[in-house]
Amino acid sequence: AGDEFQTENLNRLRTWSIVAGFGLAIISGFGGFALSGIILRPMRNITEVASEISATNLSQRINHEGPDDELKQLADTFDAMIERIEGGFELQRRFVQDASHELRTPLAAIRTNIEVAEMADGNVTKDQRDLMNTIKGQTERLTRLSEDLLLLTAPQAPLPLEAVHSSDLVGVAIEELEPITERANINLSFHAEGDCEVVTRTDLLYRCVLNLIDNAVKHTGEGTSIMAETGCDEEHVWIRVKDDGPGIPKQDLAHIFDRFYRVDRSRVRGRGGSGLGLAIVKELMDSLGGSVEVQSEPGQGTIFTLELPHSTATNEADFMAAESLKP
Repeated sequence: AGDEFQTENLNRLRTWSIVAGFGLAIISGFGGFALSGIILRPMRNITEVASEISATNLSQRINHEGPDDELKQLADTFDAMIERIEGGFELQRRFVQDASHELRTPLAAIRTNIEVAEMADGNVTKDQRDLMNTIKGQTERLTRLSEDLLLLTAPQAPLPLEAVHSSDLVGVAIEELEPITERANINLSFHAEGDCEVVTRTDLLYRCVLNLIDNAVKHTGEGTSIMAETGCDEEHVWIRVKDDGPGIPKQDLAHIFDRFYRVDRSRVRGRGGSGLGLAIVKELMDSLGGSVEVQSEPGQGTIFTLELPHSTATNEADFMAAESLKP
């Protein structure tokens, strides 16, 4: 009987030991998880801030508060590094902006002098006229380059929201570029699907459309075609520019929105491109809350698509302005 009682007590003790062990393991697990969350929370904050930082958004800081330990030193060092990087970008932006401003006056003077010289028909030989045309063309190219650099680097004053039909906006862009396409013997056509209205900063969207059509003109040859299309669904308005030019090699597609990137450097430079047109489209569409995508196959042409919501309001003031524009 005594042995049975002892065995029963041992079994009971073993059972309670197992239960207590499981309980302690569960409590330790939850406690460790909670403790690790508290300890690692500052690291998660650092990771979140770091993930939000980019070349166009250097304003984020960690601003870690806590004891002066290794973690705070890491956060402070990171903030100081971003501060220096932001200062370097700002100096670069100011230099490009100032240089572009300074180029305007001499370029305007050169162009004026060339135009005056062209009026002297009797005293200008054919070789001299060809030389003046070359100088004039390069001056116009430098002027476009300085204007594009200013657009990319100068702080943009908030433009008012306007309600516009995408078909009207694209139609105006086509009218502006028709003389150029006619001289280049390029067929430029337009098709609109439905009545699509968008509330946006019209001047910026117009510049995007203009740049895409102008880019297609520069990259297609004589006798080719360019088609501009626009349409919409319940949420978005889209504008598409299609050409049947030579297309873009696959290895270049990932870089065509980079500044000064050229797929065919010799041909594009000869056609007067600044290398900034598509970069401007990308930055402007980002600022409008939209997107630009490209599809292309060598020998099968290229399709650029702009897509943005029916209203590109991004803050309370914009939303109020957008509401006031609704019929």
